[in-house]
Amino acid sequence: MPARTDILETPARQLVDRGRKTLETVLQKAGAAGLATLQTSTNEVNFLMAATRLAIEALGVSGNASQAKLDQARLRGLARMVELRKAAEPCLETGQVCELLGVSRETIRKKVDRKQLLALPKGGDRVFPAFQFKDGDIVPGFRDVLEALDTDSPFVALSFLLSRSPDFGNQTAIEALQSADQATVILEARNFLKHGG
Repeated sequence: MPARTDILETPARQLVDRGRKTLETVLQKAGAAGLATLQTSTNEVNFLMAATRLAIEALGVSGNASQAKLDQARLRGLARMVELRKAAEPCLETGQVCELLGVSRETIRKKVDRKQLLALPKGGDRVFPAFQFKDGDIVPGFRDVLEALDTDSPFVALSFLLSRSPDFGNQTAIEALQSADQATVILEARNFLKHGG
């Protein structure tokens, strides 16, 4: 089914046309092996990641080795963000969190800004990993962990919360926090970025 570009404003339509032409060029140059990675992608994000890799390889976007390494590092970073987002599921929409906590959207925004809640960007809005809530409230000690991490990146925080450690009895940080092991998790959070995360 062709894309409905007739409902898009002119700048968006131009971007869709440019994207279509670029993708056609990538597919022509990719060969059978490259096409196989696209055909086996499980969702749109994986498809776009595979298409980006193909574009770098097929179009020779990087003119030098340093730029090629940088491009590959960026792709690895994007792939890691996709993995983390998937591992954080299920997530709640803003309205669901408002209902769960009995507060307004403005209160939720302030809690995110104050690092009391973890929010992941999603389009023009955000979503909230459900693991940070327990019994209709925020998991005790959660905001202390976010504060101890001292990062503005929700994906760095997410990486820590989903990491396993012998100090947590081989649980993830969020599992240990949910089990009321606040002191150990907060201590590890303070040292997370110092150890290279």
